[in-house]
Amino acid sequence: MTPEPLDVAILGAGTAGLSARAEVAKVTDSYRVFDPGPYGTSCARSACMPSKAFIQSAHDFHRRLAFGALGIAGGDALSAEIAQVLAETRRLRDGLVDDVVEGMRRWRDTHLVPHRAAFERGGILRAGGVRFRPRATIIATGSRPLVPEGWRDMLGDRLLTSDDLFERHDLPRRVAVIGLGPVGLELGQALARLGLEVTGFDPSPGIGGLDDPDLQTRLRDSLSEELTILRDRAEPADNGPGGITMRWAGGETAVDCVLAAMGRVPNLDGIGLDALGIGIGDDGRPDLPDGQLNLPGTRIYFAGDCGPGPGLLHEASDEGRIVGYFAARDEDAIFRRRTPLAMVFCDPQIALAGATWDSLKAREDKIAVGEASFDRAGRTRLQRAPGGAIRIYAEKATGQLLGGAILAPGAEHLGHLLACAVGRGDDLVTLLRMPAYHPTHEEVLRRALRAALRKCEVAMDDLDAIRCKDAPVEQEAQQRQHAPIGR
Repeated sequence: MTPEPLDVAILGAGTAGLSARAEVAKVTDSYRVFDPGPYGTSCARSACMPSKAFIQSAHDFHRRLAFGALGIAGGDALSAEIAQVLAETRRLRDGLVDDVVEGMRRWRDTHLVPHRAAFERGGILRAGGVRFRPRATIIATGSRPLVPEGWRDMLGDRLLTSDDLFERHDLPRRVAVIGLGPVGLELGQALARLGLEVTGFDPSPGIGGLDDPDLQTRLRDSLSEELTILRDRAEPADNGPGGITMRWAGGETAVDCVLAAMGRVPNLDGIGLDALGIGIGDDGRPDLPDGQLNLPGTRIYFAGDCGPGPGLLHEASDEGRIVGYFAARDEDAIFRRRTPLAMVFCDPQIALAGATWDSLKAREDKIAVGEASFDRAGRTRLQRAPGGAIRIYAEKATGQLLGGAILAPGAEHLGHLLACAVGRGDDLVTLLRMPAYHPTHEEVLRRALRAALRKCEVAMDDLDAIRCKDAPVEQEAQQRQHAPIGR
């Protein structure tokens, strides 16, 4: 059978693949999208959206603990129905998936091949018994949760991952969360807030992707009030119907199920990359040059969870559109990535914008760090919210903003603001000229900016300095020595 010629083959109909298709379709109709399903993107099916719906239910239920301070009686009578929370999460999830599938309606009958595709020698792509010869191929096959070998056989349906958690119709009382990166931290805290007994294991010094040691201490102290966190590597042992024993160097504990949140593995196995002479590195991805999304000398492009960037939806969408643009034009996919921005929707939230502390600490003597606390800020006190802090990183010689780490209520909004400022190349003085409404969390940001500026070799105009001070009432409140408000 003579292979069907294609301008572009797109492997995967997730966020990166759909974004790539949108760009390719502007240039050529000679393309196909290969995906066996299910459709709807990982974000809509199991990641960003259903997890945030589930987390919202948990945070709202936890909010009852502040009702007394707000003058609202009866919070103690509320209960969380886990089965109903999961059902509502699925209901919302299914609507979001339907929206994505509906967006494919215009082209899926003519351009979607509902089969997994794999390469043969000579660059031929085979899918569902049909062979294709693409001029360019975009690989955006997504990823799957990392599960250690033998765990599935040992634990069976007592093993959970973020891909199948929301398919459960109920959850047992005791849960071990293995891995406290963003996913494990978000889901672990949510499960604890819904009334489950949660023990989290992670041997790394930083959890939630937060690498600033000062904020990491705050984060662990805050979370320890809700769940048990052990800085150890744990292994499960099957004890039969009675439960699972988690063992680590310092002890053991009994649980009913295990949530594996140890990262994700790109779905690059089984698609025949070896037939093209393409090797895979230790991280499960090909070794691409910095700032490039195709292998040099080839028209094989990688995007999304298969690409070199972080596994975040906005990065996958960017990479998909970029590879689609260049693949359709038969060019190398060289680009400049946007300012890094990452968030964790725990409570308090985590937001990281621009350069991280790990990337800056080697030249710590040239970096000005400004810190400010949310513990007694006006907005925090009015919301009866947990406290937190913000850390600003700037270049001492120029006062240029390099990045920031935030652990605070509403950190998602401050994170966007800082990412925008870093992308524009703003300095601290420029940021301090922004208005700050009262009472808002942005007032705390101004304090951190001022603290960083005091350590810089940059002068500030007297009038600017006066205008950037706190309002007297807020300044007096900050000077009082009170214990932070808890929940």
